[in-house]
Amino acid sequence: MPLELRGLHRSLMIVKPSIAFNDFAGTAKDVTARNVKGRNILSSRAQHSKIVTPAQAVSRNRLSKISRTFRQLSDSQINQWEVLAGHLKGISTFGQAASLTAHNAFVRINSNRAMVGMPPLEEAPVYINDVPEVLYDDLWISPDMIIFTGLQQPSESHVLVFKMSPALSPGVSSGWGKTVIITPGMAPDWGDADLTALYTEVMGVAPEAGKKYFCEFYWMDKNTGFTGESMAISAVCKAGSTAYNREYAPRVHYTDKMVANAENFNLGMDLELSRGSSIMSVEALLNINDVASYFDDAFKVVPPGFKEGYTMVYSRSSERPDFKPGLISVSLEDDYYKGPSYGFSHRAGGWEDKVEVFGTGAFVR
Repeated sequence: MPLELRGLHRSLMIVKPSIAFNDFAGTAKDVTARNVKGRNILSSRAQHSKIVTPAQAVSRNRLSKISRTFRQLSDSQINQWEVLAGHLKGISTFGQAASLTAHNAFVRINSNRAMVGMPPLEEAPVYINDVPEVLYDDLWISPDMIIFTGLQQPSESHVLVFKMSPALSPGVSSGWGKTVIITPGMAPDWGDADLTALYTEVMGVAPEAGKKYFCEFYWMDKNTGFTGESMAISAVCKAGSTAYNREYAPRVHYTDKMVANAENFNLGMDLELSRGSSIMSVEALLNINDVASYFDDAFKVVPPGFKEGYTMVYSRSSERPDFKPGLISVSLEDDYYKGPSYGFSHRAGGWEDKVEVFGTGAFVR
C-alpha cells in the first residue's frame, strides 16, 4: 500500500467509532470524541498557534490573576457568586443556555471590569435587572469616519464596548468570528461616539470604500461588570459620509489652547453647540481689561454647522476675595466685515480682569 494511503487508512481508523462503546469520549491524536444527549460527536482537535501577541499575553495574565484571586475568597463570598451565577447566562449549546459556576461568574464580571481599568470585586454585585440594549440614531462607516450618533447612554456608569472586523469582501455573508475589540468601553460625548481613531489604531488602516464590515456592540456597566445584549450589524463602507442617504452634520465644536497676543491677553476656549438642540456648553479662561471683548480671529477655519446666537453662563475669579459669581453673555456672530467670531460680555455680578467662564445654557438665535 502506498505511504500516503497507509497514513489515510490509519486516520480513518482513529475517526471511526467503535459500536461497542456508545459513550466513548476522549482525544486520539487530532480527533476528539464526546457524547452529548446520547449522540456521539467527533470533531477535529484545534491546533493553537504557539505565537502569542502582546494583547493575548496581557489577556491571559489578567485571567490567570483573576482566577487566583477567586481561590482566596471566603465561603460566604463564594456563595454570593453562586447566587449571581444563577442569574447570568452561559454560552448557548444546542439552543440551550449553559449554567455558570461561581468561578465563571467571578471571572466574567472581573474581566469586564479589568478591561476598563476597574479593580476586581470580591463581593458579588447585586443583580437588579438586565443592562439595556444599545439605542442610537445612526452609525456612519466611511473612509473618513466611524461614528455613532444619538446614543442613549443609560447612565454615566454605562460604557460602550465596540467590536469590528477588518475589511472583507462585500460577498462575505458572515464575518462575526473576525471581529476584534476596538474599544473596551467608551462614554459617548453628547450622544456621539467617534471610533475613527480607535479603529485605525487597532487595525492600522482606515476603512476602505466598497469593503464589508461586521460590527458588534453592547453597553457594559463598569461598576458591576454586567453587560447588555450584544447587537450585530454589517455594512458596506461608503465613499461619502452618509448613512441612509443622509449627510453627517457634526456639531459646532471649537477648542483654542492658551495663547498670548500682542496685548498680552490670554485666551483658553472650549465651546460646543449640541447638534439638533439649542444647548451651548462653554469653558473659557480670560485675561482681559474690559467688560466686553470680541475675538474676530478665533475661527481660523469656520467650524461645520456654524450658527449665530448667544447664551448666558456664569463666571468666577480667584482674584475676588468673596468669589462673587458673574453673569456672562457669550455670543457667536458672523459679522459682514470680521467674519465668524465669538465674544464675551459682562452683564451682572462680580468681574475681574482674570476670569473663568463656564457653564451650559440655552442657545438663542
